[in-house]
Amino acid sequence: MFSPGVFHTKIRFRKFRRFRKSGWSVPLVPICPQIPGNHADPIMRTVRKPSLSEKEIMRKNRIKLTLIIASLCGTCSSVNTLGQDYSTSGPISSVGRIGDGGVQSTAAEAALAQDARPAAFRSNVVADNGMGQSYSDIPVSYSSPSMGISENVGTCGVAPCSTSVCTTGCSSPSSGWFESETLLWWPKSVSGTPFVVGGNSQTVLPTNPLAGGSNNPIGNEMLLGMRLNAGVWTDCNQNFGVGARGWGILSDGTNKTYTNDGKSTGVPFFNTSIGPLTPGPDTYLINFRDGANGANTGTIQIKNDLDLVAGELYGRALLIRDGNSRVDLLGGYTFARLDSEFGLRTQFTDGITNLIQNGTVITTQDTFGTKNQFHGGHIGLLNEVSRGRFSFSALGKVALGNMHQSSTISGRSTVTVPNQAAVVTGHGLFSQNSNIGTITRDQFTFLPEAGAKMKYKLRGAELGVGYSLLVFPSVAMASGQVDRNVDINPTVVGNPVAPASRLVSDTFFLHGLDLGVTFKF
Repeated sequence: MFSPGVFHTKIRFRKFRRFRKSGWSVPLVPICPQIPGNHADPIMRTVRKPSLSEKEIMRKNRIKLTLIIASLCGTCSSVNTLGQDYSTSGPISSVGRIGDGGVQSTAAEAALAQDARPAAFRSNVVADNGMGQSYSDIPVSYSSPSMGISENVGTCGVAPCSTSVCTTGCSSPSSGWFESETLLWWPKSVSGTPFVVGGNSQTVLPTNPLAGGSNNPIGNEMLLGMRLNAGVWTDCNQNFGVGARGWGILSDGTNKTYTNDGKSTGVPFFNTSIGPLTPGPDTYLINFRDGANGANTGTIQIKNDLDLVAGELYGRALLIRDGNSRVDLLGGYTFARLDSEFGLRTQFTDGITNLIQNGTVITTQDTFGTKNQFHGGHIGLLNEVSRGRFSFSALGKVALGNMHQSSTISGRSTVTVPNQAAVVTGHGLFSQNSNIGTITRDQFTFLPEAGAKMKYKLRGAELGVGYSLLVFPSVAMASGQVDRNVDINPTVVGNPVAPASRLVSDTFFLHGLDLGVTFKF
């Protein structure tokens, strides 16, 4: 029986849990003063804490798990999905979530969810580190429970990310590139009709090709050039970029001289006025011995020159990205200029008894030059794959536009008779009054380009080696403008009908190795 005025209560504090386990009795002290005259002693009563419900236990476990992850993650905002039960279709509230950075999907939610946590638990608070310097917590992507993956991966170039993630989430974000390459290219050689022929001896008419023909091509020497490529990304995710690329091959030309060397030499041509004197073409003899009548001695020089300058402005847009592989769409403007020159020079001293005085020196000079200038747009694909320090790329594109072609032919002949002044005329052997001058035309064409490259990353640069192929399907090449039909006895003196004035198009290509270094910044 309880004394009047004395209240009894069950002790629920956790610190007294040991009393329940051991069965000790806890004295209940009155919380109100005793009524005068009442001297009842405090009553001893055993207090036992009731068992927790399953719901209460789950709630406590969630709170513990939240505190543990919050202590490990710091201010990681992704912890807002732990320890809370909510519907993915409803608004997300940050009330009561440790580590929640206040992520709301609407303005109304932002107004309702006031972040009253200490500054250390806020992912968007800049605090002082105690040394006069401020720091900001690294943002962590929000994870959707329904998907189980992060919407923002936090690595630029793999998935969408914000500017702040690109700045801090990427190990080495790249905002641009610069590439310098040395080109070791070989052009298509001149392997058609021979321009120089030789004989087996000095007394046999020359018929063996020495320059030209399939076995003695002209212009097959390696050319040295340079290519530069630079650009920048317009966004953090490297989805769009703009750049410029330019390259050139400037050669001094190749010269080759064919002398007597104890054998006959000459330049083959077709005499259109009287027909060939022998089966096949006639020969303009430079070195030849005509038995007891004497011999001609001289030299033949062949010159071949090629210059290429090209450039383009382009944009690149991401089409496909899968892990360390990406495919970009390329498009932009292309300019290219391809110039070629072909020269044929002959000189001999007449020593054969004929209508020409012995000792007369006769020199001929033929010069053929072409210019091809292209303007158009290009489209293509660029595939890049990275594996550790190695990366591989493949390029394929085509430019469509107008090719402006021009051909210029000039000649010069000099006849120097002993003890007389030299006589100079404005034509050579294949450059006559019938074809001397300049011809131009415009033609729609396309320029394909393909390339493959392998790079190795070394510190802050990438060393690369690759292969390139550039095709000009319709260009005027200098050697192709030579018409070997010559009217040596024109009906009208000084006005032959051959060689003809023409502008011939041909397919030309260059291919070879690319050795370069790439810097990303």
